[in-house]
Amino acid sequence: MSVSQLTIVSYKKKSATQLTVSFGGLSLSLTLRPTFKLQLNPTEIKVNRSVGNVKDTPNADGSPASSKAIPYRPATYTFSFTLDNTGVVKKSLPKSSGIADSIKKLEDMTIIPDDDEHQTPFVRLFWGNSFKNSDYCQVESLSYDYTFFDTKGNPLRAKVNLTLKEVSSQSDRGFRSPDITKMEVVNEKDNLVRLSLKGYDDKKYYIRLAEVNNLCSIRSLSQGQTIILPPIKK
Repeated sequence: MSVSQLTIVSYKKKSATQLTVSFGGLSLSLTLRPTFKLQLNPTEIKVNRSVGNVKDTPNADGSPASSKAIPYRPATYTFSFTLDNTGVVKKSLPKSSGIADSIKKLEDMTIIPDDDEHQTPFVRLFWGNSFKNSDYCQVESLSYDYTFFDTKGNPLRAKVNLTLKEVSSQSDRGFRSPDITKMEVVNEKDNLVRLSLKGYDDKKYYIRLAEVNNLCSIRSLSQGQTIILPPIKK
């Protein structure tokens, strides 16, 4: 997904819209997700990735983890952008009703959880190749300053500051959305049953994992191999 304006895509479950498209006798089910397209792109993006030593965590059976495993080091992205409704900027606001409603849309997409969730929604960032190798993220902080108003006190310009941190299925067991394809790096004592249990809280999907990953046997795993965990309807 290559876009000219930085775009935030939310994976908030209840905000997704299901759409069925028919073409040539075939029906295709699509999931439309809420997006926030920046009116003006940021002039800089700060990227910080921790490089401190990470202690090995034990395997699921309590045995010591292999020191050969590469620890996941999530990146933190920080950037600012401007929303302008003075008429000077020709590109449209994310919400045509104004600055305040545009910011409310961003808050709903990125920091307000679903009723049945206890964490902020997962999001992805897209803008050229800037986030090509980034993972799913969660917002760590969102702040904004109104910097210009009309005579009635309605904001006409705002500066928005956003900090997001990557999350990984390897390091965050809260990363459980069934709408997100995840990837796992195989450790020394891993098997498909264990990966199924880790990814879906249920071990019965191990055969499906073998099929998706084109494995000739459920034992055809090697340390360091990457396994795809696709969305599975339970």
